Amino acid sequence: MINLIRAEWLKLSRRPLTWILLSIFLALLVLQVLVQFALLAGMPVQSGVVSAQFEEWRRGILFPGIFATALSHANGLGGFFAVIFAAGAIGSEYSWGTIRTHLARDPARDQYLLAKLATIMIALAVAIVLAVALASLLGLILALPLGAGVSVAPGDLVNLIVSVVRALYVLLPYVLLTAYATLLTRSLLGGVAIGLFYIVAEAGFGALALLQVLGGVWVLIYNLTIGQNINTLTLMNRHAFGLRPETTAPLDLSQLPSPLQATLVIGVYSALFLFLSLHLFRTRDITGPG
Repeated sequence: MINLIRAEWLKLSRRPLTWILLSIFLALLVLQVLVQFALLAGMPVQSGVVSAQFEEWRRGILFPGIFATALSHANGLGGFFAVIFAAGAIGSEYSWGTIRTHLARDPARDQYLLAKLATIMIALAVAIVLAVALASLLGLILALPLGAGVSVAPGDLVNLIVSVVRALYVLLPYVLLTAYATLLTRSLLGGVAIGLFYIVAEAGFGALALLQVLGGVWVLIYNLTIGQNINTLTLMNRHAFGLRPETTAPLDLSQLPSPLQATLVIGVYSALFLFLSLHLFRTRDITGPG
């Protein structure tokens, strides 16, 4: 398995798509932080809700809140990049015909797919760590013009390790859903289309929040969606570093699933997508696109 992961890592590191996605992902993070800084530096002091929003932005580009900003970026726009990256890593094997060459030499399909998925998650973990490192550098640079000090407690570093793992866990169901879609369609474009469609459609589940006032089964349905449970974990990452998005947005914390439920529900979805992917890959003939 280790040798398979090394081989997959070598392939991913030499694909231009990997570096293009990483560059855009990090560039958008820099843009987000700089826009928040520009708004803070260029706007007069406000009051009320606007003042609360500005204070949230300020905390988000200073330590330790800058950690939460990087992780929120990873779980926000990063979800789209993870889908494209996962579909590219798996779908290109069909379009290039390399999957047949590999399995002809080593027919252990489960190990091959698990190694590929593990490598994808490792690469995403590296991207998240790079995002945190880049955001930290920006936080150091912007602290002085904002008249703030740089203070990171040991507890913040412990929270950072836990939060990076949590952020990676949030991406897992998207990666596994995309993997299944790519295997099903034998196509990079098919995997990207289905993965991105799900993320966009999932945003529509937010409308179900209006049905929570009905109680009962509607609350249960809404709280069993992937997105609602991801909201709990991403909010935990923001709270861990002093950010309070509920003070500037209509967010009812009492309606969110518990951290335990969120962890279990995401785990169940991930296990389901992994099972479907392994079963499909194990039982289906390996052919080209289509």
